[in-house]
Amino acid sequence: MNSNKKKLIASILLLVVLTALSGCVSFGAKSINETAQQKISETNINKDKAIIDEFKQMTQRNDFTTEELIKFINEKISAVSSDSASMMILILEKNQQLDLTKLEEKYGNDKIQEKIAKNFRGDFSEGYINNVQDKAIKDLLLETKNKGFKIETAEGFYFPVIDYSFYRKYQSNVTSDIAAYIDIMSVESDKAAVKDAGLMISWDEVVKRATNQERFIKEYSNSAKKEDVKTLLKRYLIFALYGTNNTPLFSYENKLMIPAAKKSYLETITSNGNEGSFSRIMSDYLTLVKKNDYKLTQDVDEYRKKAIEGF
Repeated sequence: MNSNKKKLIASILLLVVLTALSGCVSFGAKSINETAQQKISETNINKDKAIIDEFKQMTQRNDFTTEELIKFINEKISAVSSDSASMMILILEKNQQLDLTKLEEKYGNDKIQEKIAKNFRGDFSEGYINNVQDKAIKDLLLETKNKGFKIETAEGFYFPVIDYSFYRKYQSNVTSDIAAYIDIMSVESDKAAVKDAGLMISWDEVVKRATNQERFIKEYSNSAKKEDVKTLLKRYLIFALYGTNNTPLFSYENKLMIPAAKKSYLETITSNGNEGSFSRIMSDYLTLVKKNDYKLTQDVDEYRKKAIEGF
């Protein structure tokens, strides 16, 4: 074997050895990376569990407050999984619902109503509240704001409602269904559909909100908030079929459908067989109303009554 062949064989053997070593290094790096990822995952799981355990301990105390709950969530929510974050948010909402009854009692006092009327001008910023001279009203307004509520008024009466726009900052942390639920409820708290027995939104908006709620029920059939959204949707079905006392769907004088509602329904209500119960009911309703020349007849009235009963 001449020297050139020896050199060639040696080069080939060296290449094979280097390739093998390269594979080992690659395999070793891959193993190290997988191990690191596994450790990170285990660390995150343990951290999540520790935070949730702390959260549960806090909420099991008899003296914990909504303000304390909000502070904890603000500090910890980014460090837990979306499922855990959603659980925390739903507990916050439940706690607010319990607080609402207590706050409503405070607002129900006649003297408090008189003082709020004198001191509250719609500005709910802390700067404005801190400048309120009446201490009792200042404290009540601060409590309302710090617990995640806002003030609404109807027929001259002031009352607290959950401010769901307050929840928007958590949407990136929670599961997709809870993020969608926050969207739906924020729309409600940002602009009430009804005040003083009158419709405060357009007929287009009634249908738009209802179809968004319907879509939620279809897309998130296993969501913990499905039944709550369904209850809200039934309320909107009543608006769509009846209107309200001060904004009826049919004129009290001639029983004809209000022109604005007629125009809106003809443009927005369609059916392709894939929608939920709201869309199907409204499509059939519109067909029946057309047959009755857009007039509130006995057939039309019986249809809407049965629709509500069966929803």
